Amino acid sequence: MEQAMRQYHDMLQEMYRYYRSQPSCMEELLSKRKDIVGGFARFYNEQKPDRIYLFGSGSSLNACKAAREYMETILGVEITCAPPSNQPIIRGARPLVLAISQGGKSSNTVALLEQLRDGVPTVSFTAGVDNPVARMADISVDISVGDETVGPKTRGVTGTVLCLYLATLEAALLCGNLSEAGYGEEIGLLKKTIGYGEQNLKVCEEFYRAHLDDLKTARHFLFVGKGPAAAVGEEDALKVLETLCLPSAGYEFEEFLHGPPICINEETALFLFNSGDKDSIRMQKMADITRKASKNSYIIDRTGSMQGDNILRLNAGDSKFMSPFVDIYFGQLISSLLTQELGIVRHPAIRSITSDMNTKTSDSGK
Repeated sequence: MEQAMRQYHDMLQEMYRYYRSQPSCMEELLSKRKDIVGGFARFYNEQKPDRIYLFGSGSSLNACKAAREYMETILGVEITCAPPSNQPIIRGARPLVLAISQGGKSSNTVALLEQLRDGVPTVSFTAGVDNPVARMADISVDISVGDETVGPKTRGVTGTVLCLYLATLEAALLCGNLSEAGYGEEIGLLKKTIGYGEQNLKVCEEFYRAHLDDLKTARHFLFVGKGPAAAVGEEDALKVLETLCLPSAGYEFEEFLHGPPICINEETALFLFNSGDKDSIRMQKMADITRKASKNSYIIDRTGSMQGDNILRLNAGDSKFMSPFVDIYFGQLISSLLTQELGIVRHPAIRSITSDMNTKTSDSGK
């Protein structure tokens, strides 16, 4: 048991290293964007799709959900997100499928591409292009986050969202959906937000240490947001499940209000992502109410409009679309560090579940 715990916590230390590398990884993505996604932009311009489908599983699906609204807004094309195992009817005269798989070995994504072969144009977004998913797609995009060897992904998620954003901007510029000035404004906003990365990581760690004694009492976790931040909440919840092995869930704010708050008690940790719109006041009210039941009721605020001991204030460009590069950090952090503080280790019976259930394909390199 001691050896298993040591190995598990070594993995979490590696996860923390990837977590810390996110700002520099995203800055490099930004600087090399023309080379990384230029091929996608040209392919998109040739296809001129009237419907786009984003497919992924786990963190890849959460990345799709986080990017969807931005992509739809910039491109002006309806976008559907789904897991490959629950494929919707593909509609439109010129549909385009984007298959997202950070490791490129998700068996259900490979099966989807096999099914769509020669029927619908496909593009893969994977870490590297020498993998089954990338080889099966019509064209492949390297999300350029390197080899993230641990299961719970961090920079793979933020890198995927950023790569989808950049692919969107380059395609919109080439197709004429976005002016040079508009393109410059969007790139400037991304640079500004990602430039705050190191500072935001430091603030997250300071907040974590200040509230550690309370966080150690939490036994279930809730993450709540609007728009892209709702998808960030789902991803943070997945990270907690993968590492702390404690019940966790992510919700869209209005949906959260319809039932889930009833379960909150002194063992609940609630994280509300400040929406920066008319619902900010309601989020503040929700935090005030739930704090009467739990010390672990927090607001993560990237708008600069809130103050208080339970407010984690982060810096960001003024747009809800920056949420995936800011709000996501704290959930990732507690997944790595709090797991070690509590001495949690996965049950030995489920350690090999990925291989037992064949969720990843073998890669022959052919």
